[in-house]
Amino acid sequence: MDIFSDWISRLITSENQTLDLLLLLVIVWTTGVICRAIKQPPVLGELTAGIIFGPALLGIIHPNEMLDTLAELGAFFLMFYAGLETNPTELKKQRVPSTNVGVLGFVTPFALTYFVCHLFAMDVSSSLFISMGMSITAIAVNARVLHDMDLTHKRITPVIIGASIIDDVMSLAFFTAIIEVTTNAHPFNPALIVILIGKVILFFAVTIAVGIWIFPYLGKYFSAREAKGFTFALIMAFLFGFLAEIAGLHIIIGAYLAGLFVREGVVNEALLLKISDRFVSITYGFIGPIFFVSLSFHVTFDIFRTHLWFVLVLLFTAIIGKFFGAGAGALMSRMNRQEAVVVGLSMNGRGAVELVIASIGLQLGVIDDVVFSMLVVVAFVTTMIPPLSLGWYLKKNEGALV
Repeated sequence: MDIFSDWISRLITSENQTLDLLLLLVIVWTTGVICRAIKQPPVLGELTAGIIFGPALLGIIHPNEMLDTLAELGAFFLMFYAGLETNPTELKKQRVPSTNVGVLGFVTPFALTYFVCHLFAMDVSSSLFISMGMSITAIAVNARVLHDMDLTHKRITPVIIGASIIDDVMSLAFFTAIIEVTTNAHPFNPALIVILIGKVILFFAVTIAVGIWIFPYLGKYFSAREAKGFTFALIMAFLFGFLAEIAGLHIIIGAYLAGLFVREGVVNEALLLKISDRFVSITYGFIGPIFFVSLSFHVTFDIFRTHLWFVLVLLFTAIIGKFFGAGAGALMSRMNRQEAVVVGLSMNGRGAVELVIASIGLQLGVIDDVVFSMLVVVAFVTTMIPPLSLGWYLKKNEGALV
């Protein structure tokens, strides 16, 4: 009996990656059942489960290499499926609102957060980095929440996704500039930003050209071989993800564009339905939830003991700045008040991109552990906002969206 107890003890306390995955999947399934029973989006249960069972509280599930890889794939598949569910014609039609929402939704929280950091006597590099972190919108979080809320076919969805992409591109440009200014002894080199913008433009030009002129030919080939349709979709998704990485963008932007071009007309309706069914099963039944649970692994409560007021003011500023900035962009684009509110609430989710950028800043010495913890806490709390606030608002304004 002692030998058995000792074995169980060592199994639980060791970093057993397979056991962590097993426990995580059981927890995800259980929280999903609970959330559906109380009519809440499953993503809320996944984020909460990560806090309770992860390092922040109980420490039953530990971050490890396998979970990190699956989480990254989760974000990747979420974005591909979001592209699959988006009408490219509608996205093109909504390019002006997307730009207005994306730009104002980035600039407003950036300016307000920088002012707050100045009031709390933060140094310039930390202030710039925090401001950028508060201005990011998580595309993968938006895609999941819009799916959970059954909003994927509403008019505002391409606006939100398009604006999120613009946010990410702007954050990348600011990130490059901040790193250049704070880590180099040499004067700031604007040529780096020009090169970055050029690479991004080239990336979109190449992927759009491939999607318009090459995808249809490949689609005809795979439509005649339906068994390989899922493989075709995966190859295109990873190809576009690879091209995005070369351009210095996150791979999830490439995944979204690939999903956008795998559409009816490129492949036949039967194959498109089969591809969609497979992706929704894998994404929402397996690796998507792992991504959201893993976001909570980075949360630490120590920061509330040392910098409580700063964190609270920062949170308030980030939420209000993003809500009013994105909402103003929506109103400027002649959306109605209800649509503007939904856009403002949806754009408030941060997540993986912010955490990646924060970790790079910490590695390079641009920010310290305190600033890193602040960014992580804000990323977690703001990721909870869209599903909670949208659920409440849409119940009060049922039928307001078209």
